[in-house]
Amino acid sequence: MKQIRKSFFVFAAAAAILAALSVSPAAYAQQIRYPEKVKAIFDEADAATTLSIRPVIGILAPYEAEAVVKAGGAPVVIPVESSVKTLRSTVFSLDGIILGDGFVREDNPFSVLLYKVASDRNVPVLGSNSLTEEIDRGMFRMPSRIGTVGELVERAALYRRAKEIHGRIFTLDTHADLPDVYEDGYRLGRRADNQVNLAKMQEGMLDGTFLISYLGQKDFPDEESAVSYCTSQIERIHADVEANSDNCVLVTTSEEAVSAKKAGKKCFFIGIENGFGIGKDIRNVRRYADMGVRYITLSHTFDNLICHTSSHSADTTLGLTAFGKKVVREMNRCGILVDCSHTSSGTFWDCIKYSKAPIICSHSGCKALFDHDRSITDDQLRALRDNGGVIQIYAVWNFQARKLDEADLDVYLDHIDHAVKVAGIDHVGIGVDMDGGGGYYGVFGCNDMLNITVGLLERGYSDSDLEKLWSGNFFRVLDAALAVARR
Repeated sequence: MKQIRKSFFVFAAAAAILAALSVSPAAYAQQIRYPEKVKAIFDEADAATTLSIRPVIGILAPYEAEAVVKAGGAPVVIPVESSVKTLRSTVFSLDGIILGDGFVREDNPFSVLLYKVASDRNVPVLGSNSLTEEIDRGMFRMPSRIGTVGELVERAALYRRAKEIHGRIFTLDTHADLPDVYEDGYRLGRRADNQVNLAKMQEGMLDGTFLISYLGQKDFPDEESAVSYCTSQIERIHADVEANSDNCVLVTTSEEAVSAKKAGKKCFFIGIENGFGIGKDIRNVRRYADMGVRYITLSHTFDNLICHTSSHSADTTLGLTAFGKKVVREMNRCGILVDCSHTSSGTFWDCIKYSKAPIICSHSGCKALFDHDRSITDDQLRALRDNGGVIQIYAVWNFQARKLDEADLDVYLDHIDHAVKVAGIDHVGIGVDMDGGGGYYGVFGCNDMLNITVGLLERGYSDSDLEKLWSGNFFRVLDAALAVARR
């Protein structure tokens, strides 16, 4: 009671003071009184407030600041004596960089280092010369195409928007063959010249990917040895992720993936490329599901016990075998997605018919744009739409162009555009085929994933479209497959 009376008197005294000042409590609570010594400066800062954040442009010379401000950017001076780690952190915060023409030189190690770090993140850069062009070709980067400070700021604003979108949505690539190069020493925790690792995922703001246990069918004398190898590769995936558990985690559902992002971790699903790894024992389907496998590509380049392939089948109109139909039904029961990349047209249509869950093409392209057996027709795209499934677009130059130099980010975006036009925005996604032959100019590694978003924004895709393409569509199909398994 004493405490209540005390609080009442304090409130009454405060109210009396406010009344004397002729200001109501509500009004007084909304007023900030700056000290007179700084009031003018604070008022100026308030007047300059804008809801549109200017892109941050890194500069090396203070005199470049005025041009950046006039173009609508916010200049920040990059310390020339930065360590490599400091420089990486600095560049991560930038939306663009001005390098004077000729600045990047062999006899200027800092300039080369800065350009390398910027290239890793695909930060828009103004300023190029023969050395930067050589670096770009070596790293499969797209040409800069930026000629003025105004163009840089405009590109930087788009890049900043792409980063903001990646921060909000979940970004997923559904096909990466990193386990296939484990023998060469590549690992998730090592930033190297391969395409998939945690550092490059961080640079490209990619949240997750499917790590694939791939089986080249001619590498094994029989199905039993294929099963053994497939199992060992999955175990190695588990070990690689566990070795980097501070930064990543294995997941099997969309909910687990989203939770991993919220926890600040990259996440990995597991897939099998080539149903040859199931062998002759259908019980292996359940065993793989228990090991975390969420899709199985039914074939690769040769026919197997399950189905016919698109590549070396005597008759690509032939589809699932009797055993294959049982495998599809068992995959449905186990919540494993049926993947028709690499399969014959007959297998595709049989899977549409026999699978109780929507099917996927985890890494495929559009045959209408480039006639290759690994891609699918418009009729198949429409069937995927009607089936509720999804095509994940790959970036494999010899499946999409006549020569490597003819394949670039624009070619990749063309395939997305076409698939969206035919199948609809709800049935297309990203499955680049990193470390498995995929990658070309502009989309060569996990660190290039922001390029895809920037390119899609330039082509008019909305934030909602991007969320569907990057994971929403695939997660819907995965959720549907798991729902079928729970029936």
